[in-house]
Amino acid sequence: MKFERYQQFVTVKAEASEIFTEDLNRAIYDLRGKNPVVQFSETDPLCAYVSFTERYQSPESLSDEYELQGVKFTCEMCPMFSPIMKRNGTPDERLKYGDCPESEFGRTYKDTKACDKLYQQLRDGRVKLVSTDEEEEE
Repeated sequence: MKFERYQQFVTVKAEASEIFTEDLNRAIYDLRGKNPVVQFSETDPLCAYVSFTERYQSPESLSDEYELQGVKFTCEMCPMFSPIMKRNGTPDERLKYGDCPESEFGRTYKDTKACDKLYQQLRDGRVKLVSTDEEEEE
């Protein structure tokens, strides 16, 4: 994901001091999450400039595109991920890693961000999502 920042400005100007104060306070409040900085005009006492920072994210991969839509998967959620098994055939829950044919060394951590291969399979329809209720009725 590529993150960029750029500076923007808002000019607040009014004819009456009460309106100016209200407009300026509203602008600062509306921009509260964008680090607003106020600079008053040297020539006009009822004019101020509010600078603020806009943030922009641009996807650099397929997984980034999904993440911008709020969809995030980890390796553990991928069908290619194989947990390490105990001798009795059950997954060893003590281990935080498992096998993955797509991983550089054949192993990956469960909570690692899923690679683009999973997202490509989702897009192509080769992997389908299934919703399950954790509190299933028996």
